[in-house]
Amino acid sequence: MAQREARQDHIKQMMYAQASPLEQGPGDIVTDIPPGILPLDATPTPGFSIEPGSLRPSIQIKPGTKLPNVTNQAAAYLVLKKSTKVINETKDPIWELVLTNTQRIPLETLPSVTGRSYRQTANRNQSGTKAPLPKGTYRIERLGIEAGPFDDPELGRGFWVPITPLFATGRSDLGFHQDPSWGKLNGESGTSGCIGMQSAADTVKLVTWIKHYNIQKLIVEN
Repeated sequence: MAQREARQDHIKQMMYAQASPLEQGPGDIVTDIPPGILPLDATPTPGFSIEPGSLRPSIQIKPGTKLPNVTNQAAAYLVLKKSTKVINETKDPIWELVLTNTQRIPLETLPSVTGRSYRQTANRNQSGTKAPLPKGTYRIERLGIEAGPFDDPELGRGFWVPITPLFATGRSDLGFHQDPSWGKLNGESGTSGCIGMQSAADTVKLVTWIKHYNIQKLIVEN
């Protein structure tokens, strides 16, 4: 038990060595990134050109930042599972997004929603049902991560993190984003199938997980 707790503390210290892992640093930009190093900051710097071969703006690193060594091997993955809790105001079921290391030890959890509260039992593999996303394994599309603001107000603030199902399904255009209607009685709470996060800060934390742990997959359990 003590060894497991020590390992968890070590990983968390690696994650949060900086007060703001995604903070954009002013001034000079570090461009000589050593091989095997995972950048801490994927937010774009205004005026910089898009990185060749990338779907998102070039990665900028805050000067003076100590970077953790990361190999091609993922150090963790994400698990999404339905809890017994609901949002009091809207009755949307709360789904737990669990950061899990390769020893299957849960490290941290964020609350989320998926689908509409009244469509939880609809066909999850059929497009347009507004049901929760289907069970199965998904690839985290790291090169598709984007920072707001977004043209679609339902994407909220913070980050959009696209995912691709690695199985046959009629659902598409899935990903993580903030649910701007979380807990609001406006008919828009929940999502049409994506994974909605409670706040923009939670999307920042999610992207921090993905970068520090080289996360490549999401498993929807139930």
